[in-house]
Amino acid sequence: MGKQTVLFMLMLAAVSLAQNADSLIDHAVHLYETRHLNGVNLDESASILGDLAKSDPANARALYELSKVHYLLGDRTQDKDAKLELYYKGRDYGRQAVELDDDSPDAHFWYMVNIGRVGQTKGVLNSLVLVPEVRKEIERVLELDPKHIGALDAQAMLYYELPGLLGGNLKKSIESLDKGIALDSNYALLYVDMGKVYIKKKDHEKARWYLNKVLEITEPTYEADYVLDDKPDALRLLAEIEEQ
Repeated sequence: MGKQTVLFMLMLAAVSLAQNADSLIDHAVHLYETRHLNGVNLDESASILGDLAKSDPANARALYELSKVHYLLGDRTQDKDAKLELYYKGRDYGRQAVELDDDSPDAHFWYMVNIGRVGQTKGVLNSLVLVPEVRKEIERVLELDPKHIGALDAQAMLYYELPGLLGGNLKKSIESLDKGIALDSNYALLYVDMGKVYIKKKDHEKARWYLNKVLEITEPTYEADYVLDDKPDALRLLAEIEEQ
């Protein structure tokens, strides 16, 4: 067998392995995107991605999808210590993905999301030290992809959650959310978060409008998020407004 033939066969094998990995990741993504239909789907997705990350540790996509899955697992978990452990793992997988592919907006995004969740779980005082890293990662995502709606929402919520002295600004929060809605009017989380902003501004009429928009969405961009989180959050916030 000639040298060129051997090289060609090795190239074919490498392409086949890459295609198989992409197919596995696609299946894992489908599973977590349908976790509202069967709760075990998220666990199966984590298992597939975890095995792939072990067998192919240089696969940046597998790592940032695994980072996302750990964020979802953390959100699903009630125990604080268990939540933090999952978010820390998600952060670490995200960091590895960033180290492998610094130009991947999704790698930076899910790394940032897990850092943010660690801060939210530990409480306000403990989270302030993480703000510079979160802000830097949001800016990096938007530098790589100015139309990254998740990053626009994260930027809006950073402006929403921070006190004014540390950069909080509800006007800027609304501007970021408006950009996201202009890009995707079926991205339900944007309306939920806009409702939160207007509640904080004590403008309940506008808050109701945005929260009711959530209930009117018939084809949400992320159906699992809509069913499990966005619609229930909108209904809860509407009820809280009525109680005031």
